[in-house]
Amino acid sequence: MVSARDEIRLEPTVVYIDDLLAEVSAGRLRVPIFQRPFEWRPEQMLDLFDSIESGFPIGSLLLWQTELPVRSTDTIGDILLPEVRETADVSYVLDGHQRLSTLFGTLRRTAPASGIADPHDWKWAIYRDLEPRSDPERYRHHRPSSPSRIEPPDQFLPLRLVSKTMDFLTFSRHLELKVRGNQARLAELVERAEAVAQRIKSYKVPLIRLRGASLDDAVEVYTRLNRKGMRMDADQMVSALTHRSERPTLASRIDEIVTAVADTGFGAVPRMAVFRTVLAAAGEPDVMSPRWEAVAGRLQDRLHDAVPATERSVRRAVDFLRDEVPLPLARLLPYAHQLTLLAMFFHHRPEPTDEQVARLRRWFWVTSWASTFAGANSTSIRQALQEMRDFAIDGGDLTLDLERVRPMPDTFNFNSARTRAYVVWELMALPKRYDALGQPIELIKVLGSAEAQAYRPVVPKDNRPANRLIFPTTPGVGVPQALANLSAPEQAKVLESHAIPTMAWHRLREGNAKAFVDDRTAELRGMLRSFLRILSVPLNESLEGVADDDTE
Repeated sequence: MVSARDEIRLEPTVVYIDDLLAEVSAGRLRVPIFQRPFEWRPEQMLDLFDSIESGFPIGSLLLWQTELPVRSTDTIGDILLPEVRETADVSYVLDGHQRLSTLFGTLRRTAPASGIADPHDWKWAIYRDLEPRSDPERYRHHRPSSPSRIEPPDQFLPLRLVSKTMDFLTFSRHLELKVRGNQARLAELVERAEAVAQRIKSYKVPLIRLRGASLDDAVEVYTRLNRKGMRMDADQMVSALTHRSERPTLASRIDEIVTAVADTGFGAVPRMAVFRTVLAAAGEPDVMSPRWEAVAGRLQDRLHDAVPATERSVRRAVDFLRDEVPLPLARLLPYAHQLTLLAMFFHHRPEPTDEQVARLRRWFWVTSWASTFAGANSTSIRQALQEMRDFAIDGGDLTLDLERVRPMPDTFNFNSARTRAYVVWELMALPKRYDALGQPIELIKVLGSAEAQAYRPVVPKDNRPANRLIFPTTPGVGVPQALANLSAPEQAKVLESHAIPTMAWHRLREGNAKAFVDDRTAELRGMLRSFLRILSVPLNESLEGVADDDTE
């Protein structure tokens, strides 16, 4: 039996820029609303045209050709597009939105009817300087500095003219009037303008059309795209395919939830965790890799109806993390799955009992220390969601892998869930810390702005957590020097606030770096053991000894 995936056809081709933009003008090539807004900087737009004139590759555009009713933007490059006809053969940009918008918004822009340019339109007004001082300055923006300074310099060729023969001839005649009396310069400028126009019009753009792809296939392709470290999330795409009215898109509602939580000072929670919470609240059993066609069809209305409930449950989950764990910043959350599972608990039980809160707190710490969600898959998360639902409604048990609990990470690495859990515990255990002058350190402020860089090593070549301190110093003064020079009145207070035993401090001053880290490690392990006893978590023979490959 031939699978649906076997029917997918990838059709690579190349097209002239004019032919590509003609498809856009006719409404046959569009930008789906799941794409992020146009966000290229002006210099990136100029670089694109400089690459085209130089004959450099600008990358291929990936297009999805489908008969599915994909909602798309009304404009590309701030130019209004014709409506999509139901019978139209339409392709949607999966990769290349920024490049396509730059090309279309610049080359297909028309002159303002009034003859006066819109001052807010300046980024689309790109010119080729025909007399540049250097090659990097060939392409320029012209931003009128005042209403009286509308016209660009004479030698600036507007790129919107290069594919319009009559307009290009008008520019040539205008140029002739401006440089009258200098025929040599005129001939040179016109020749350069014609060469630029020819290079742009003759440039071929590689296209890859994805035909015969289902929604599942298109989502998989889309979510695998990763340009310059910016991952594209499936919720952006699914929101477009489940949107059938003028109400806000699912993606925009998720953005609102993320922003509202961030505005409380907690920071931005993982948007995919919020999206998975919406799926779960709508009744989707598999939130990790659902059948997207089913989501777009069967759950179409239920997804949007689940958003208000998700907003409430996410807020309650964040309140729990903040107040009960306590976890002060979203970026310290060990696993995004923890937020989804907590949100689903509060979805089913908005007002938990004191016993449930205590058990949830224990669940958070154990799952963080035991790397419970490292490499989690669809089956394990489905089971965890069902277990959390039963716990919320019927008071069922929460499975905890107590044998794998290791609170102390081997190495300090903010990409490790165990390290983030360690930092959360340390913030709770040592809430008031002082710098070398005995002044309070604003821990959350320092962490919020610097994250991993906030934790500075005391001695070199030792990456154990005990060798890391949040300890701001004056410029040019390192942490060891600042610690060694502590004044007598402040010494005890500062050392105690950082859980540095006096003996460890003396060994640091003597130059025994390893002994310093060993002594502080022993101090921290003792504090961790006390915390484990409070949580009724059995003590293992070693609080260390496992690899920290525990990310999601």
